Amino acid sequence: MIARPSRLASALAVTCVLVLAGCSKDAGATGGASGGASAGATSTTSTIPATGTGTTSAGTGTAAGDAVPGRSASFTVVPPEGWAEATDRANGIKDIDLVLLSSKKVGSFANNLVVLSSPGDDQTLRDELDKGRTQLQAAGRTVSAAPDHQVAGATATGFTSTFEQQGIKVAARSYGLVHQGRVFLLTLSSSQEDADHALTELDEILSSWSWA
Repeated sequence: MIARPSRLASALAVTCVLVLAGCSKDAGATGGASGGASAGATSTTSTIPATGTGTTSAGTGTAAGDAVPGRSASFTVVPPEGWAEATDRANGIKDIDLVLLSSKKVGSFANNLVVLSSPGDDQTLRDELDKGRTQLQAAGRTVSAAPDHQVAGATATGFTSTFEQQGIKVAARSYGLVHQGRVFLLTLSSSQEDADHALTELDEILSSWSWA
C-alpha cells in the first residue's frame, strides 16, 4: 500500500512550481495533494505559471504594510517589503490557506511561504510532522531539527530540510501549530545562500501574525 503523501511535502510541491520550473516531477515522488503522490504536482503544474529569471511576479500586488488574510479566515499576516500574496497560483493544492512570494531572487530562487490548514488537533500535528520527516528523508533530503517559533501565542514546532534541484540548493523550514481546532502547516523555502535572510523575513511575518 502506497502511503499518502504528507501535506508538508505538498507545500514543497507548491514551491517547486512557483520558483523552480519543471521540478514538479521530483515533487510528485515525495509530495502532492492528499489524493496521491503525483496528484498535487500535476494539478499545480496546470494552474500555476512558472516564474522566469530575475524578479518574480508575486501575485496580487499587496501594498506594503497591508494585512493579508488566509483563505480560512483564521488569521492575517503582513508580508515583508517586496513580498506579495500568491495564493491564487496554488489553487490545485488541497488545504491551501496562504502563499506569500518575494519579488526578488537570490541564488536563482525567490523566498516564499506556504501555509496549509485543516481541522485537527495535537495528535494530527504530530502525525503530519512525523510523516513529513520520514517521507523527505526517504526522498534523499537532509532533515534536521529547527528551533520552535512563537506564532501569536501558539508554539510552532518543526524541522529543516535541504536539497538540490536543477542545480539550485534549497533550504525549507517546515513548522506546524494548532489553534482552535485547526492544524496550520507553514513551509518557508529559500536558496541555501539566502537561508539566514529568509529566516529574518519569516520572523517578520510571524511577528505580524494575528488570529481573526
